[in-house]
Amino acid sequence: MNLDIINNIVNDVKNNKFIDEFIKELQNYIDTKKEDIKLPDSETKLNTMYRDKLLVERSNILNKYAEQTIDRGDMYYIYDTNSKMINGYNLCVCKEGMSHIVIEANKELLPKGSNIGSVLRKKGNEYVLDEEATIYIGNEIENIKKEIIEEQKEYLESKRIEGHVYEMSENNGESVWLFDITNNSSEGIEEMNFPNDLLENSEEGDLFIYRNGEYEKYSK
Repeated sequence: MNLDIINNIVNDVKNNKFIDEFIKELQNYIDTKKEDIKLPDSETKLNTMYRDKLLVERSNILNKYAEQTIDRGDMYYIYDTNSKMINGYNLCVCKEGMSHIVIEANKELLPKGSNIGSVLRKKGNEYVLDEEATIYIGNEIENIKKEIIEEQKEYLESKRIEGHVYEMSENNGESVWLFDITNNSSEGIEEMNFPNDLLENSEEGDLFIYRNGEYEKYSK
């Protein structure tokens, strides 16, 4: 194969402005999709208790930073896609007592480069992307998320006791609620790391024993 021909083709492609712009737009689209994807990793997915804790901590981080930088304008945070709007995002108001307010916005009306996790400021009737705040907030949230994931891991490990029998009270297809009947405990445990085969073939009232680091079906 003639390498000179290949090199000429590559150079022609590089010098083609239209193709260059297309590649840039394609990369931007791929980057946006990466931001939207939520990986269902059982080791990092938070259960209800710790997810709620993360939301509270995130709100505290946002509100505190918004207050510290109020001179830059009102602050908004893109926290999710909008399920009812094509190319829509959900924004929250970063202000004490107003975090529950949801603002629905079309991506086309937001600043270029806006994604989930972006921090916006309001200038007149328009939103402006605050890149410095986006980086800072992203790092703060990632750090607190790592701490909470580790806290959840330690909590769940403390509840997985060798030889104990657990009764399933709920199975939502992603996680299960268990009660330690060996300890006659009234505390429900939302277990995220449950074997897929048991997850798919178990229901309320089924019993499991924790043995050798994993759950198994148990029968009296």
